[in-house]
Amino acid sequence: MTPATAATSAPADRKEYVRFYLSFDKGATWQDQGLSSFSAYDIPGDEPLEYDVTLQINPARYFCFFENLPKVRAILSWNSPPPPNDPTFTPVWGNVVEERIQIAPGFFFELYKVFEEAKVKLPDKLSQLLDLKTLIPVSQPKTLGAAELQKLYAGKDVPEHRFLFTELQKAQFASSAETVKLSGFKGVPAKLTNIDLASVIEAWLNTDGDTSFEELDCLGLNPNTDTLVGTLTIKRPNGYSGGLCTAGSQEYVAFWVDWGSGWSYAGTTSVSVHDISGVPPEGLKYSVFLPVDVTSHRQPCEAGPKTARVRAILSWQSAPPWWDPDFIPTWGNREETLVQITPTPFVGTLPFLSSVGDILESKVDVNGMITDAVAIHTGAHFVNAPFGGRITIAGHIPNAVAGMKYRVMKKPHGTPDSEYIPISNEPAGLTLAINTFNGISWTQSNQTFHDLGNGYYSYEDYSSSHSVEGSIMGLWYSTLAEDSHAFDLRIDVSVDGNPANDLHSNVVTALVDNTPPTALLDIDLGAGVECADFAPGTTFTGHYTATDTYFGAFSFVIRPAGPAHGVLPVPPSGASVFLGGSIFDPGVSGGTYSVNTGASPGPPPVGPMQECGYALTLQVTDRTNVNSGQTNNYNEASVGFCLRQMD
Repeated sequence: MTPATAATSAPADRKEYVRFYLSFDKGATWQDQGLSSFSAYDIPGDEPLEYDVTLQINPARYFCFFENLPKVRAILSWNSPPPPNDPTFTPVWGNVVEERIQIAPGFFFELYKVFEEAKVKLPDKLSQLLDLKTLIPVSQPKTLGAAELQKLYAGKDVPEHRFLFTELQKAQFASSAETVKLSGFKGVPAKLTNIDLASVIEAWLNTDGDTSFEELDCLGLNPNTDTLVGTLTIKRPNGYSGGLCTAGSQEYVAFWVDWGSGWSYAGTTSVSVHDISGVPPEGLKYSVFLPVDVTSHRQPCEAGPKTARVRAILSWQSAPPWWDPDFIPTWGNREETLVQITPTPFVGTLPFLSSVGDILESKVDVNGMITDAVAIHTGAHFVNAPFGGRITIAGHIPNAVAGMKYRVMKKPHGTPDSEYIPISNEPAGLTLAINTFNGISWTQSNQTFHDLGNGYYSYEDYSSSHSVEGSIMGLWYSTLAEDSHAFDLRIDVSVDGNPANDLHSNVVTALVDNTPPTALLDIDLGAGVECADFAPGTTFTGHYTATDTYFGAFSFVIRPAGPAHGVLPVPPSGASVFLGGSIFDPGVSGGTYSVNTGASPGPPPVGPMQECGYALTLQVTDRTNVNSGQTNNYNEASVGFCLRQMD
């Protein structure tokens, strides 16, 4: 997934919403990517406080010889979410920012795409024999050597001490900078030509904090995921050790946090960069992410706001030393900011159930309904909505240590606590994305954990160098049998092996809805007619029903779209009042639609619907948060009709 990121300074006490758009045609059209948000508060003292809002996106990826450089538009709006699919929206309080980003090439491609790119048409017999959806990995990108880089950058504005930086670093590690200078850099590759080594070494030794190629612009803390984020700008088309089909180079960012007693090293992360010919004058934006353990630094809101100062050092091709928060990189710079640590209602080792179904627990009411919230990772917006499908349970255990055991508990809402039973993910086990730090770099791997007995699992989010992506602690696969019922959820932590002595978290209630909406459709030619035959230009009518206890929206589509020329029924769609529309629960029952096949909604030369066979489909969704911010419950109904060719 590729992250789109924005930063803001926010001395407020309500929600700050950011909606993201992508444009792949230089801003002519925009694609809504979703919404993200965080809570901001009135906080006295030093300003500005910087927050990060990050939205995971999943754009198409291409072969490495294509530069995929879309525009990003981010709309910040205080206390009022920007409406969907409105990239021109102007917030009352907030602003609009645009940047260019680079989407990394794909690492795997389906076999048929390889043949398409090579413009090879397979014989039918061979096409039937091969599985054209087989994933084919790309080859390991090559790291270019000094001689190759010298040839690549001939006549380009890349100084020699830039493309020889890796070789100079190797020589320095082997001895000292002064020795390298005196020895004339004897480690220089023999294939280099016309190199004045004395001048190269002199330039290298006199380069400190050069930001002409890259620069760290801003820092922030994502309060929803406890992640430090840095945004940097790549300024030039060349000087990054090769194009997208090579290994390129690394931009390292090391973070330190001052919790009140001096700088403490938090970790180092990096992002790969390459030579890109399409770099715009304003540069390309990249983000780096570092999970940080803030659990032991949280305090209840009654104790007042908790802030911390963050320092980050950007260094190209060489990670900053972890022991030196005052390090000056050869290529790069340093930034500092102030961040706010989200308060917690718990102290000690009491667990905290922080989100259900990717929704913050504070946004779920006592009846198990989402009040008005944006999913933390997907950006989907839910209002007055229940839960369904695969429901994630996320949380924290303060002051955790390796070996801690916990379990996620569930009971019917309103029943005694003796009804709690553990949610078990067996026999498949609980698979989590584990982030580990070895002192130099982060790695991530999917690991599966199994029930240790009585529903307990090992707690893996126990240190700043060993964390769980998304703070996931359990997965609840809700069923139809649980439909229309609310359940109380909590996290129990084992302290001595006796379940009676477990520490209990806060309780969050979730109402389950796994029933799809009702979708009915007919044509007014008699009861229940599903097929019809008309002359071109005819206007016909019919009835439709689009209902659900938690109605979301309906829309019509006519297929095939090409000969339909954009004609749609009247009304073409409708949405719930909870989603900005005018339809109240449970939706529309026995509604009437009409289709004017002779209409011409598009600009000339587009005309009315052509003679063809068509399917008119009614699509209905509800408001339910299905699969933890991924989708809604859905149903559809179709009728067929023909516009016959006239003699």
